[in-house]
Amino acid sequence: MKNVMRVVLASVVATSFAACGGGGGGGGGGSAPVIYYPYETVYGDVCQTQEASPGCTFLKSTGERIKVTDDPDYNRGGYGSDDLWYVKFDSSGKAAVYNDLGVFQYYANVSEFAGYVGGTTIGVGTTGFYWEDITNGTYWLGKNGVLYNANSGESNYGQAINDKTSSSASDTNFAALNSDANKELVKMASDRLMKEYGFKQDKAVAVASALNSWAVAAAERGTTSEKDMDKTFKAVFGVQFSDALAAAKDLSFGDNSGMQDLTNRSAAALGLKPHQAQKFMKGMYKKALANWGYDESSFNW
Repeated sequence: MKNVMRVVLASVVATSFAACGGGGGGGGGGSAPVIYYPYETVYGDVCQTQEASPGCTFLKSTGERIKVTDDPDYNRGGYGSDDLWYVKFDSSGKAAVYNDLGVFQYYANVSEFAGYVGGTTIGVGTTGFYWEDITNGTYWLGKNGVLYNANSGESNYGQAINDKTSSSASDTNFAALNSDANKELVKMASDRLMKEYGFKQDKAVAVASALNSWAVAAAERGTTSEKDMDKTFKAVFGVQFSDALAAAKDLSFGDNSGMQDLTNRSAAALGLKPHQAQKFMKGMYKKALANWGYDESSFNW
């Protein structure tokens, strides 16, 4: 029973995005279309953006660091990297920023650029493997703040050198749903959450975004980890996956106290009333339970 309930609960996340209307077919079933994202972080997390930006400086297809030719503004006027602004650092880390015509714009300190590590160092991740001392170096400044090495003769010439800080890059940023297609998917799902379960807009968007993020990551990686499950389950239901598993197990043996407590905690986290949270849980479990031969109406607490 424990293993059956674990699989049933796990499959909730796999079917939930379509269940709340993100699949484009409303309540008519079907799976959500997969939006391909070309960039990832140094940690292998898929970035929900169609453009290279600080924090998204590795190609998902190869795992390699992006080059200046991948920048959205590269060659926008037909002059290759000469269409980009550039930065010249001095020996102290002070930067002079120039526009694409070579006209001086302003001074900046190295600490003002994304990926600042300390001293005169900019880099990616938590170790020095991808860190770079920018002293007396020249770098192209991309559209979204990515710096690309413009020092000919260096091994990483043309490559992006900076990223967000490790703490922010390691977590998927749900606010970065930049593509129009993705925004529409999340809007459809959040609208249905508000209409059917009484969610407030901010909570509905957060839940829909979490489900969408999981769907994209699972499609990109071809699998989902226990860490992915825990993170998504907590974002969607507002409670720990392990707590839900224990409550579901007790419910299967006729003890509904754990599920009642879980529902109350979920309601508080999601900004719902307990009866709304129960309806939401049943609605999200419905398809997964049906796939395993269960009728959600037989589960009451």
